[in-house]
Amino acid sequence: MRIRVESPGAPAFDTELVPPEVIVGRANTAGIVIDNRSVSRHHARFTRRGHSWWLEDLGATNPTIYNGHPLQAPVALAGGDAIRIGDSVLTVVDEARLAAASPAGEAAPAAAGTKAGARLDILNDVHRALATPISLAALLDLILERSFDVLSPEEGVILLRDPASGEMRRAASRAASGDGREVFVSRRIVDEVAGKSKPALVLDAAVDERFAGSDSIIMAGVRSVLAAPLVDGTGTLGLIALCSRASVRQFSNDDLDLLVSLASAAALRVRNVALMEEAAARRVLEHELAIAHEMQMAMLPREIPARPEIAVAAALQPARSVGGDLYDFVVDGDRLWFIIADVAGKSVAAALYMAVAKTLFRAMATGGAEPADVAARMNRELARDNERMVFVTALVACLDLRTGDLTIVDAGHNPSVLIDPHGEMTSPRIPKSIAFGVMDDATFTAAHIALAPGTTIVMYTDGATDARSISGEMFGADRLDAAIRHASALPPDALVPAIASAVNDFAAGAPPEDDLTLLAVCYRGA
Repeated sequence: MRIRVESPGAPAFDTELVPPEVIVGRANTAGIVIDNRSVSRHHARFTRRGHSWWLEDLGATNPTIYNGHPLQAPVALAGGDAIRIGDSVLTVVDEARLAAASPAGEAAPAAAGTKAGARLDILNDVHRALATPISLAALLDLILERSFDVLSPEEGVILLRDPASGEMRRAASRAASGDGREVFVSRRIVDEVAGKSKPALVLDAAVDERFAGSDSIIMAGVRSVLAAPLVDGTGTLGLIALCSRASVRQFSNDDLDLLVSLASAAALRVRNVALMEEAAARRVLEHELAIAHEMQMAMLPREIPARPEIAVAAALQPARSVGGDLYDFVVDGDRLWFIIADVAGKSVAAALYMAVAKTLFRAMATGGAEPADVAARMNRELARDNERMVFVTALVACLDLRTGDLTIVDAGHNPSVLIDPHGEMTSPRIPKSIAFGVMDDATFTAAHIALAPGTTIVMYTDGATDARSISGEMFGADRLDAAIRHASALPPDALVPAIASAVNDFAAGAPPEDDLTLLAVCYRGA
């Protein structure tokens, strides 16, 4: 049955009554909305009974006028009946008279045009909502509400995939009965639509081979189903499904096209919300990493040891916000302890491990301790409960400031470089031991080197040799030796920046492969 709606100051339009009922009123959820203060939110109701449509007043403040008289009881409708609600007149279209007065087939396009207009309206409503700051939950509710207005299902549900578990979770649901009961969702429908990322139209689930044997669908009374996936470039984000009993409403391919369009709009907002959440989480993470970077840099020595016997310089450039490299100095009487180390990895975990290694070094490099003993004790602590097998390569050294005697332990680290007073470069022979944290009972052997006044020892991490250019070429040991040789006449506070500059100029803006740390100690003599 078709109803023509005429309101003052607005163009008349036709709407088709869709079973089982259509509400007339001022509420946005009404099937026929009349925006007039004299009209109640739910003013009157058209109800399908058998083969006839009936009209009843819903207790409105201003009565429903039927054919010139206040409506007292439900009445069966016939073509030509006139219903006044507020200032609007609703007329039952006499289809038989229209068919007799028009050439064959002309009445159908009018109804089709009305349906097309309603479908266009719902799409316009949803896309207008997308342009506003509407929340995802409100948008999904709007999509279901407008779907019920146009497609008249008995139940509808929207599922969204949980990013953590991958499971489909209920995000919105609606039932025509309005009794708040749980809306049925068939696992078979979810698998068919979300699993294959394809829409589905089921005219009658009882005979559809895709759902053969699905007793849950049949027992729930669901017969006709529309379902469309929410899809974007990353995959299926969820699905929207509308269900009805075939005796009440059987969906069509046009209905499916509309649902697919609505699903696309929903997918756009779902993806945008996910991107906004990711951006917010990224901002929080970047802020926390910035704080972690400041804390890590603050853990490095604030002051270089100021003793006339030595000149010392060091620099650390993390590859990321935080890194796993470290250097440190401890002056204990007439001895200078120093360390350079590289924790495997460039993550926050590496930075935490770096902090532990630095704390252990500071605690143990005191008194009459020897580098081999300090290395062994650090290793035992770092290897304890080290289930993730994080390891640290390091050079641990102690310089006697009175004699120039250097004792040094190599725990799997890069070789150091000696520059004698004449600028000659050599690589001292130091027994190679295992990195810290691998074996708790590892032993370490130290080398003893007598430094003549004016001798400089240079240490580095593999961020120097592993640096790459834009083309992917590695800086390597030979270029590093050349950079050290070119700056060998400089004091440590100029030597370290010169080497770092050579590495950075070679990389020329390419992202760093690893943290870069340099340390130089020059023994001037007692």
